[in-house]
Amino acid sequence: MHPKIHSCLTGGLLFATLCLPARGNLDEHTYSAVVASKPEAGDIVFVRIAGPIFSRVADTTQSWTSHVGIIVDYENGDWIVAESGVPFVRKTPLRRFLDRSEGQKFSIRRLKTEPTEKQKHAILMFADSQLRKPYSLGFDLESKKTFCSKFVHDAVYEATRQSIGEVETFDQLLHRNPGAPLQFWRAWFLGFIPWQRTTITPASELASPLLRVVIENNA
Repeated sequence: MHPKIHSCLTGGLLFATLCLPARGNLDEHTYSAVVASKPEAGDIVFVRIAGPIFSRVADTTQSWTSHVGIIVDYENGDWIVAESGVPFVRKTPLRRFLDRSEGQKFSIRRLKTEPTEKQKHAILMFADSQLRKPYSLGFDLESKKTFCSKFVHDAVYEATRQSIGEVETFDQLLHRNPGAPLQFWRAWFLGFIPWQRTTITPASELASPLLRVVIENNA
C-alpha cells in the first residue's frame, strides 16, 4: 500500500475511534447531590470519557480524568457546559455532560478567587465566540484550532487572568511517565511524535492550586 494512502487510512480510523459514544449513565442520587452542591457559572467540570483516544490521555497523564469543560450559563432547568469536543466547540447540559463519564467519575471545581459576575459574563462571551471552532487532533497549544483543556484554560484566562494547568512539551509529558503508551502516540501522529510541541492537559488543570473542589465522585 502507498505510504500516503496508509497514513490517510490510519488517520481516518483513529478519528473514528475518537468519536465512539460512551455513556456513564449517571444515577439520580448522584445528580441530586450535584444539584445540592449549587454549581455556578465559571465552575470547571472534569470527567472521564471512555474510548481509545481518551483512555490514552488518562493513561499518559497518570490521571483518572480525560476531558474537561466549563459551566457558562443556566437554561431550562440545568447548567450549561461549554466544551471543546469532536468535531467542534459546543454547549452541553451538565446532566448530559456528566452522563457521558465512565464509572460516573467527575469533579466540579471552582476558582479559589471566584470570578465576579462581570468575569462570568466574559467566560460566556468567550465560549460563544468559540462555538463551532474545530477540534485540534494534534493537541497543539499554538494551533488556531482548540481542544478541551486549551479551551477551558483560555476561557478562564481571558476572563480572569488566572492561568490554570501546566504548559508542557510532549517530550516532558511522555517521558515523565515510564508507562506512557508511546506506540499509540506514534501511530496517532502517523509515525512522528512532535516532541517539542506544547500542550496542556485536563490532569494538570485538575491539579491546579488555583481551584477548590465543589463536589466530586472519582473514587
